[in-house]
Amino acid sequence: MAFGGTLFTFMITALGALNVFWIKEVTNTMYQRIFLGFAGGVMVAASIWSLLIPGIDVANENNQISWLMVAGGFLLGVIFLLFADRILEKRYLGSRINGKNIKLNKNTIMLVLAMTIHNIPEGMAVGLAFALAAENAGDAALMSGALALALGIGIQNYPEGTAVALPLVAEGVSRRKACLIGVLSAAVEPVAAVVAALLAGVVSSFMSILLAFAAGTMIYVVVEELIPQAHMGENDNVGTLGFVSGFLVMMILDVALG
Repeated sequence: MAFGGTLFTFMITALGALNVFWIKEVTNTMYQRIFLGFAGGVMVAASIWSLLIPGIDVANENNQISWLMVAGGFLLGVIFLLFADRILEKRYLGSRINGKNIKLNKNTIMLVLAMTIHNIPEGMAVGLAFALAAENAGDAALMSGALALALGIGIQNYPEGTAVALPLVAEGVSRRKACLIGVLSAAVEPVAAVVAALLAGVVSSFMSILLAFAAGTMIYVVVEELIPQAHMGENDNVGTLGFVSGFLVMMILDVALG
């Protein structure tokens, strides 16, 4: 059931990534800034309502010092991507895509990495919810709660799939490849859900740290890479408008779906 629940969230991400085929203009510089700003807005809102606030709630439920657990996990996420940033020390990383050399901007690679990392604790949260429901088979409320959680995370994943795929197209990756990478960024969710369901007792103790860790990676990428890129060149306010749009979409989904 944990696998089935996150298979749904994975499929919704795939639907979001498919948007690269409907949006005509991606390579134009102004549109690139809009999409980078949109991705940044989605990531900041997801960090707050999908990761940090749930992390605080989980820590309180486990009788842990919530601010310490969340702050520690957040800092670990920032440090992790700081080292990843150093490893990707060249501004552009070359790769061969569709028979031609494409240089991927470092900020795009970091965005995909952060989005993928953030899907791990989300998958674990669904796995833990179904594990709890299975341990208390007679409690219909727990099962409905697990189903609602899977539904909520799945719908939230729609704009995230778009936020991963569109910047890749702007970097010169084919729409098909960009869509595939956007889809694969959520492939970790079913795996994480099954692992969490099998190791529920162990994973639940560290869930607040994992959620905050993912938030730290996402905020690092937004501040270090996306916001500066979204405000380069003329009409830099379009990046801000893209950020606001992404933030509002993700905030509304997170708050409305709980």
